[in-house]
Amino acid sequence: MKTPKEKNTIPANIDASFLKAIDIVLVKPRYGGNIGSVARAIKNMGLGGLVLVNSERYMPSEARMMAASAQDILDQAEKTDGLEDIIGRYDLVLGVSRRVKSSRQRIMTPRQAAWFLSREMVGKKVALMFGPEDSGLMARELSQCHGIVSIPSHEDYPSLNLAQSVMILAYELRMTLDPELNSVHTYSGSSERDMEELYLQIETVLERTGFFIRNPEKNVMVHLKDILSSGIETSRDVRIFRGIFRRIAWYLNKEDRSKV
Repeated sequence: MKTPKEKNTIPANIDASFLKAIDIVLVKPRYGGNIGSVARAIKNMGLGGLVLVNSERYMPSEARMMAASAQDILDQAEKTDGLEDIIGRYDLVLGVSRRVKSSRQRIMTPRQAAWFLSREMVGKKVALMFGPEDSGLMARELSQCHGIVSIPSHEDYPSLNLAQSVMILAYELRMTLDPELNSVHTYSGSSERDMEELYLQIETVLERTGFFIRNPEKNVMVHLKDILSSGIETSRDVRIFRGIFRRIAWYLNKEDRSKV
């Protein structure tokens, strides 16, 4: 008997503290407004801290205006002159960049990165590193990262605003905490009674159409329950379903002919 597939399974030990261990590192940010907006994204989604690398153009007044109620993130932000001062303190550093064509590093989408971190890096310190607005992270900076996150965008205009990029990553990370929001459908799970009634309904239809004349009822129902719990995976699964619908179609055609 196949076991049901796990879909978006949330590790049992993950909670909001997982996000608090993830810092946002901005390398040479050019505009105070973006820094403030990034601080707001960090607080909105419950991430860790903000690290500013070589932020000589940092404009506190503009940043504080855009940060709104996240000014505490700005006040606590760490400022440093070089990546070497901070890289070693993290268990994992992911660079966010569009420069992926020539990279040999692991490349992930924001969603893939979020699920990877939620499964592999719980209890570890993680940094998401972003480059300056005009150029992004350079090859030397990316070489110090353990992997690259690339945000899919339209090929005619692939460049994203710095704060928007941070929010996309922060949002995907936040989503890993709530299994009910990880699917387009948010229906409640089926109960054992629901499934038994479904099986009975299917069995009644198959019996009426004569499907069991050539197919042992017990074997068919065992395999159908297996398929319904795990999904169609093999050619045999496909043949069973096609056989069922052929029989139903035959039965309906016979009923139509009898009415003529």
